[in-house]
Amino acid sequence: MNLNIYLITDDKYFRDRELIPTVEKALQGGVTAVQYRFKNKTTREMFEELTQLRELTRRYGADLVVNDRVDLALGVEADGVHVGKEDLPPEVVRKVVGDKLFIGYSVNSVEEIERTNEMPVDYIGFGSVYPTSTKEKFVLAGLEALSEAVKRSSKPVVAIGGIMQYRVPEVIKAGAKNIATVSGILGFEDVKSAAESFVRAYKDTVRQLLLMGKLV
Repeated sequence: MNLNIYLITDDKYFRDRELIPTVEKALQGGVTAVQYRFKNKTTREMFEELTQLRELTRRYGADLVVNDRVDLALGVEADGVHVGKEDLPPEVVRKVVGDKLFIGYSVNSVEEIERTNEMPVDYIGFGSVYPTSTKEKFVLAGLEALSEAVKRSSKPVVAIGGIMQYRVPEVIKAGAKNIATVSGILGFEDVKSAAESFVRAYKDTVRQLLLMGKLV
């Protein structure tokens, strides 16, 4: 499971773009994981796209995560599945997938972290760290809450929500070692260059903190 640079797809950014070539450019730029998240496609369309994405992500050594759809995640032999509060409970998901997939779960407050520590999940998606345009309804958690969530969580935390390249340093300094983004990469015409900039900001900040002895 390598969720350091975690790209999430969204309908908004694929109205005039082809999925597979675009994701490949992001992978070429250094993305380590891809979450397939679409709301307005048929199950057959999603299955066919995921089949291609499975082959692509394997070629680049990246993880493939499917949002919500446990059946599709199992069907294409994805690496993981990500669920939220309105989806199947993590306990049920674990019964269905066993140890075939890792499970991610979304929370947006520090108070929820204690409960997730007891859940059969492998990582926590925490946010929204900043205001975001990819979700109509989002809860703004903020950097301080992210820092506290990382301290309290017994699972790896993935920071999410409005994280652009220029915000990467402060997110890492808040304690997050894994960063998810949509618009931070897909919001640019040159997706490969955007991914490279995102990865460079990540690596430069990690290197700086290691030299200063501030990264465990």
